[in-house]
Amino acid sequence: MSPNHEINPMDRSRTMSSVLSGSAWQRLCAVICAVFAFMNASASVASASQSTTPPKPAGASKQSTVPSKGADGKPTAKDASAAGKKHVFVLPLDGMVGIGLRHDEMEKVEQVADKIGPGQVIILRINSNGGLVIEGDMIAESLTRIKQKHRLVAWVEKAISGGAFTALWCDEMYFMPEAALGSITMLSGRTEVSAVREEWKERVAEACAGGGRDPLIGPAMVHSEVELSYEKAPDGKVTFYPDVKHTYVLSRNNENLDFNAQNAEHCGFSDGTAKTEADLYKLLGVDDSDKYIISDAGKKIAAEWQKLIKDCKEKVPLLMRKRQIEGTSEGGIAQLQARIKNNQAIIDWFKKCRPEMVYELGVGEQAIESLKQENDELRKRVKELQAAPRNNQGN
Repeated sequence: MSPNHEINPMDRSRTMSSVLSGSAWQRLCAVICAVFAFMNASASVASASQSTTPPKPAGASKQSTVPSKGADGKPTAKDASAAGKKHVFVLPLDGMVGIGLRHDEMEKVEQVADKIGPGQVIILRINSNGGLVIEGDMIAESLTRIKQKHRLVAWVEKAISGGAFTALWCDEMYFMPEAALGSITMLSGRTEVSAVREEWKERVAEACAGGGRDPLIGPAMVHSEVELSYEKAPDGKVTFYPDVKHTYVLSRNNENLDFNAQNAEHCGFSDGTAKTEADLYKLLGVDDSDKYIISDAGKKIAAEWQKLIKDCKEKVPLLMRKRQIEGTSEGGIAQLQARIKNNQAIIDWFKKCRPEMVYELGVGEQAIESLKQENDELRKRVKELQAAPRNNQGN
């Protein structure tokens, strides 16, 4: 299990304090308030003694004709739709919920799918240790809407806490062989938010039910004292119980439930295990090129956002240093203009990549407002200095 993914914005706000001083820093010091975060909690995983594979959803059965091709030799979206083909989108979701894993990218894929028509296949490849509760709520809203129009599938590499909460809303779920899912614990810093525990248990149970899974599973992932076991009938039917008295035990007292590929498939929590995209397409029944087109639109959408995060993480700290030192050798107007330029560049990054700025770099709304106010003051000072020589000549 990967280490806990922690967010401490108040500590990270010191990044800005190193480049601001005096009155500017006084306006900037209130950068970020603590936020509730989904966090990775320690968990023991119960091993399953056997595994079976539930029936796989049947693929589309529409008859298709050979579509015409675009300039690149590939069928266009319009032609594919006219030919009765469905598109398959894979959306990689990597990183903290609220930064790397967001509802925004899900909705962008939704928009592409909507243009083709209902019944497209959207696969969320999830690799996350958790993140922000507020983002989890927005994801739930987006996925509930998306799956009313399209076939929604979770493909789990690692889905801990908020990542698990995301996967639960998908009606179909597949694991990679070494995948883990669970430990949906709400923390503030390192402390569990016990005041909302019961409400949160109900919320996760609702997510389980929303994805067609037994709601008894949810509380065992939220609170370590909740026990869970199940029986499996010869016909494959699984019945869960809130105790450890039955044949297959998933969660004992003082364990937050974590699923692995084996026990998830055995108890029907997952629909199967797929190591590669080709394996997954086969299990989903979408590997027939006469009926389905594998689209790269989802991967492009994810790649664009991940690149923006990476660039922001690299460039904003440099801008913070530059705003302090650039132009100091020249002094006067040149120094002020350099500071204005670097301040504005930081402000522009905030507009483009707010989650990374706030939760990773510790630059919040108040910090940006302070930079804007400082720029207003600096521009006035520049005008005063530019006007000074003319005034002296007039005297």
